[in-house]
Amino acid sequence: MKHLLMSGIAAILLVLPVKAGGETPTETPNPRPPVSSFAVPEQMSLFGEPVPLERQDVRERLEYEFYYLLDRQGLLVTYIKRAARCNPIVEVILEMEEMPEDLKYVPVAESGLTSRARSSAKAVGYWQFIEPTAERYGLEVNGYIDERRDLTRSTMAATAYLKDLHEMLGSWTTALAGYNWGEKNVKRAIKEQGTTSYYDLYLPMETERYVFRIMALKLIMERPETYSIHVPEDERYRLPKVMEVDIASETPISVDILADCANAGARTIRSLNPWMRRNVLPSGRYVIAVPTEQADGYADRVDKRLSKRRKVVHAVKRGENLSAIASKYNVTVESIEKWNKISRKRPIHFGQKLTIWQ
Repeated sequence: MKHLLMSGIAAILLVLPVKAGGETPTETPNPRPPVSSFAVPEQMSLFGEPVPLERQDVRERLEYEFYYLLDRQGLLVTYIKRAARCNPIVEVILEMEEMPEDLKYVPVAESGLTSRARSSAKAVGYWQFIEPTAERYGLEVNGYIDERRDLTRSTMAATAYLKDLHEMLGSWTTALAGYNWGEKNVKRAIKEQGTTSYYDLYLPMETERYVFRIMALKLIMERPETYSIHVPEDERYRLPKVMEVDIASETPISVDILADCANAGARTIRSLNPWMRRNVLPSGRYVIAVPTEQADGYADRVDKRLSKRRKVVHAVKRGENLSAIASKYNVTVESIEKWNKISRKRPIHFGQKLTIWQ
């Protein structure tokens, strides 16, 4: 028995780390306090409206989102860094439209402040517009352009939509419920349940959590150091220095031309112009954001490059269609139709000669 006991102790000692000199190390204290040590305040407001935190159910719902976020410190650091790049634009538009500044936390909750965010419901961009709502509020969405991904234009559309929701539903919290679930659904819930208060409405779980998530984001992102989240100013992401330049073309413009004329990479041009959905734009007029140091003479450089295009005659192969040919030459189907006075409604045939401008 003694032998077995000593063997067991020896086995345990083998797996314990040992300091130099044979001492067993003490546990290193965690420099960050446990999440449970933080607490939501006794009082707060959101969108200029008081939050009834004296109600246990309201406090519980806020605390759930608060602790959920605090347990994801890396995600919060990313949000804080991105906010330094996005907030200068969002805050100016909200002030210009006389909207509550707290609405700047909506795109954080919606997209994590990324232009390419896309939901399972096909909502896209910073403010997560679905296509019909985007078009209703003046955003262009087609196969080549998606202004839901443009921070300035989508924020202007979002403020217009939120104003309408506020007027329709009576408070900012209920308006945000409408933004998340749809105004018709919220209006029906108000009628059926006899209350306009967001805090008293029984809503789908996602919508019940939605405003409280925005509330928790405000609490943490306003004073991250209070919750032991330290993001130095010089580590936060900043707006790139750009200028917008008007360009025009009677033929499609590929991103490689736009990039070369800006002495930049294709990724840079696509990142500065996130509304571009493809690596080519149809003929037309556009406002292109380019690095500030490349803005002078940019339109002339693009015109010069476009003037040097060469004509290619493509013989249609068996099984080819206009989409495949357009992809091969990095042009648009619409341009091939225009150059050859044809329509995709009528099939092309084997051996047919098509003019392509490169």
